[in-house]
Amino acid sequence: MNSLASSFAADSFHARFACALPRTMREEITRQHLSWANFTDRFSPTTGPVRLGSWTGTKTTGGKIEFDATFGIGDTIIACAATTYGPIEALTSMLHDAGFRFEILSFHQQAIGDETATFVLAEHDGRREWSMGIDADPNLSSIRAVLAGANILHR
Repeated sequence: MNSLASSFAADSFHARFACALPRTMREEITRQHLSWANFTDRFSPTTGPVRLGSWTGTKTTGGKIEFDATFGIGDTIIACAATTYGPIEALTSMLHDAGFRFEILSFHQQAIGDETATFVLAEHDGRREWSMGIDADPNLSSIRAVLAGANILHR
């Protein structure tokens, strides 16, 4: 494959933000030639079995943070809480308790202008998938990426 063709699939992200995708993600999608709309549909779906309603964090003693969230799972709204050292630990605990079990294998985050892009490689039952989240808040970017991964893996 020539260099023009090999860079085309990653161009949708690179052309928009002048940043490269994580290497293994870039290698995986090189042959897919995705438009920006197809790229976001594939790696950052807005539909799926789990949807974020709200997310808050309040500092507590010992450096921990108390996180509260609401999720839509199918037709049900659930409220969750977890006290941890960070949002990803809290989110994965909440998702696990709600039946969305998976392992995060790789986590990449980079500034893209005034926003942050987060890329997550996750695995469930031997299936590995990349997901992406973008938000002005780095924590929400990572939350969106993990939720996208849960939705992709639990379709």
